[in-house]
Amino acid sequence: MNILKEDTGTLTATLKVKLTPEDYNPGVEKALKEQRRNAVLPGFRPGQVPMTLIKKRVGKALLVNEVERLIDEHLRGYIQSNGLRVLGQPLPKSESVESNNWEEPGDFEFAYEMGLAPVFDVELDKVKLDLPVVDVNDDLVSKEVEDMKRRFGKLESAERSGDKDMLLGDMIELNADGTIKEGGIMHRATMSLEFIEDAATKAALTDKAVGDEVTVDPHKVSRGHEDLARMLGIDHERVHHLEGDFRFRIAEIKRMHPAELGQELFDRVYGEGAVSDEAGFRAKVKDGMEAMFQRDSERIFRRMVMKALHEQARIDLPDAFLKRWIQATSEQPTTMEKVEEGYSGYAEGLKRKLVEDRLVEKYGLEAKGEEMDSFAKRYIADQFAQYGMPAPEDERLQQMAARMLGDREQLQRMRDSIVQQKMTVHFRTLLEPKERRVSLDEFINLAQTA
Repeated sequence: MNILKEDTGTLTATLKVKLTPEDYNPGVEKALKEQRRNAVLPGFRPGQVPMTLIKKRVGKALLVNEVERLIDEHLRGYIQSNGLRVLGQPLPKSESVESNNWEEPGDFEFAYEMGLAPVFDVELDKVKLDLPVVDVNDDLVSKEVEDMKRRFGKLESAERSGDKDMLLGDMIELNADGTIKEGGIMHRATMSLEFIEDAATKAALTDKAVGDEVTVDPHKVSRGHEDLARMLGIDHERVHHLEGDFRFRIAEIKRMHPAELGQELFDRVYGEGAVSDEAGFRAKVKDGMEAMFQRDSERIFRRMVMKALHEQARIDLPDAFLKRWIQATSEQPTTMEKVEEGYSGYAEGLKRKLVEDRLVEKYGLEAKGEEMDSFAKRYIADQFAQYGMPAPEDERLQQMAARMLGDREQLQRMRDSIVQQKMTVHFRTLLEPKERRVSLDEFINLAQTA
């Protein structure tokens, strides 16, 4: 078999493949003999069907299978041995397939289009960024303390609803005229008045008693489609087609009575005797918040660095080829117009992946086998610990880890986690960023845009 690479553009090439009968005949003959050995046809003893009949019935199919197998094997070998960085996978040119004579096989020639990854570098030493750190001030600590008092408080029944109470009741779908819709949605739901943003809806549900009914717009008592789907017990798709009002019939009114700020709360939050006064409690709350935000800071910093490297690299892609490849390999038939609609998002994701791959390669950040094994064992041990159980013994733990490592999806997730951890450490060590204190709002904005 002969394979010749012909560059057709900066990031595209064609692989021309030529097969001779000497390449494919041995495999075809072997497959034919196997078919004859197992063939059972009327009038012939098992294994004695004439070869001419076998060839007539399955010869062409076996030839096609063997040619495809050889091409796939040798193309992969050629790409690997020549260090070609291919995007997607080679696409056969239809005219080359159609020009071959399968009825009278001789030499076969095929051509495959390829998209190639661009050559670029990443230069971490040119990235200058600060590490954003939340300024955990007294106001934030006070809000967290109030939240703790609520979390450790007591939920009790109330006679009439207040603007921070929780209501349990039935959501009943209505017709346009306000009557109950036959066969419509009826589901027990919970809503917290504190988080209802629409002022009119919140007022309508306030100062109500058990048994009262209020007509509500379901979209105004929920926070997004996922929340509404859970509230009504329906799937996400159905939410998109939901119109009209619902009747909310109140079954229970629950009011949270916050815990008192004192020793009982201190012990419940941090353990008996760990804190003895309010000052110590607030200090411990602040330490906990700073530790929590520190982990978030490092994740945001990593994303900021990756974004800067992405912008620095200015990567080009073989766009025309990739669009054809997406259309050709789509699970469901699609048009080029549909491909165009989603291509910009796909291209940006691919560029980010190329930057990450180059970074991992240049700085040796790939996850090693022993790291994957240790990660799997720690994950299993943590899962057992969540249920208050000891981790399995060494041999059993190794067996469970091996099963995890044998699952391709879990293996990929573990690899990604390890690589991201390594990148975070590498960025902080190499760049030595200065801490920049920011407000919580600015921090949240950075998390959404980095």
